Amino acid sequence: MGYLKFNVDGSSSGNPRRAGYGGILKGDTGKLIPILSGPLKNSDSDLTELTAIRIALEVFVKSEWENNRYLAVETDSMVIISWCFNPVLRQWRFAETFKIIDHCIILVQNVKIVYVCREVNNCAKTSKSSMLLA
Repeated sequence: MGYLKFNVDGSSSGNPRRAGYGGILKGDTGKLIPILSGPLKNSDSDLTELTAIRIALEVFVKSEWENNRYLAVETDSMVIISWCFNPVLRQWRFAETFKIIDHCIILVQNVKIVYVCREVNNCAKTSKSSMLLA
């Protein structure tokens, strides 16, 4: 059984806030697949990071990989990691997003959400950079 890894990132800038998210899928062969990116209106960096994680999990659940792979979702946000592992710390405004994330984690079972430093997560930043420039 192989593994898949999503590197995800979200960010926002300005007022009104322009925001974007992105994600790169990497398999155990090392091949990179830019698989998700998009803009968000009036969002902050926490919501864009959570949106990237949510969409990565939803894509994985609906894919052919779901039944025979382990999944790691890598993010450069320690705050998001702490919220994922400790629901008591979650902000109520993200309740619906976490409901979807939690449901996907239950469906996948073999998933880990892990921290990576920004330099390592650069490939996900590249996939969403055009969203902020638009």
